[in-house]
Amino acid sequence: MNGRIAAAISICVLVTGLAVFSRDAIAEQSATAHHRYFFSATFSVDGLKNLQKQSATGFKAGVGKFFASAGGTLESWYFDYTEGVAYGFVEYPDEISAATAQASVNAAGFARVIYRPVLSAEDADKALAKSRSTRPPQEQ
Repeated sequence: MNGRIAAAISICVLVTGLAVFSRDAIAEQSATAHHRYFFSATFSVDGLKNLQKQSATGFKAGVGKFFASAGGTLESWYFDYTEGVAYGFVEYPDEISAATAQASVNAAGFARVIYRPVLSAEDADKALAKSRSTRPPQEQ
């Protein structure tokens, strides 16, 4: 499982850093029907104590309900017991929903959540294709 998490993190870092977007590409990405994020949630001491009070599957179900209340859909959730960090993928209809969920969790103090936007391979292909014809800022 740790190999899978490391691979997911590597892919997320690679995909998010590959393309330089033009104004049109950013507008088109904003207009898509969904936004997918890789997340990490580092539990506080109180967060770990809360997790101990319930089963991991019960907690995962609660996380899914929370994401749904913010307009999202939990795709996967994994717990790294060596670091006290949960990892997973969530899909939101827009960035405002993602920011709302992140602010809510972080304000509660049980975990520190970080979202990383990710693209499917097909969307990464589209971004990379557009990046070939987009001049970087220093060439504008």
